[in-house]
Amino acid sequence: MAAVQTPVSNFIFTLNLGGAEAAGYFAEVSGLSTENQVIEHTAADATGRPLPQRFPGQVKWSNITLKRGVDANLLLWNWRKDILDGKVDASRQDCTINVLDQTAAVIVTYSITRAWPAKYSSPGLNASGNEILVEELELAHEGFVRTK
Repeated sequence: MAAVQTPVSNFIFTLNLGGAEAAGYFAEVSGLSTENQVIEHTAADATGRPLPQRFPGQVKWSNITLKRGVDANLLLWNWRKDILDGKVDASRQDCTINVLDQTAAVIVTYSITRAWPAKYSSPGLNASGNEILVEELELAHEGFVRTK
C-alpha cells in the first residue's frame, strides 16, 4: 500500500527566466491552467440511433498571474518594457516557477514555454495607507509542464 503523502503548503514562489537565478520572489501565483476545447459529434449506431461522441479539440492555456511586493529590482519591468518597445520575439523566454517550502527547498517546478509579459499592473498608491505595495505581472505563454 502506498504511503500517505503530506500536501504541499504554500510558502513562496520564484520565477526564473531563461535558466537564470530567480528574477523575483512572489507571494501569489494563479492561472496555471490548461484545458481542451470539446468537439461534439453525433454519429449513428448500426440501428440508426444517435450516438453522441466527444473529442478533445485545441488546447487552451490560461495566462499566469504573479503578484509580489514592490522592490527596487527593475528586471521584470524592463522585460515588460521590451514588449512595449516592440521586441516581442526577443522577449519570449522559457522560464520556471518554483514552489519553495519553509527551508527554501524546491518542492514543485513548472516549466513554461516561450513566456512574455502581457500585462504589468502597478499597485494603487495611497499615502495614508499602511499596506505593502503589490505589483502584478501577467504572462502569456505557449504551454507548461510540471517537472517536479
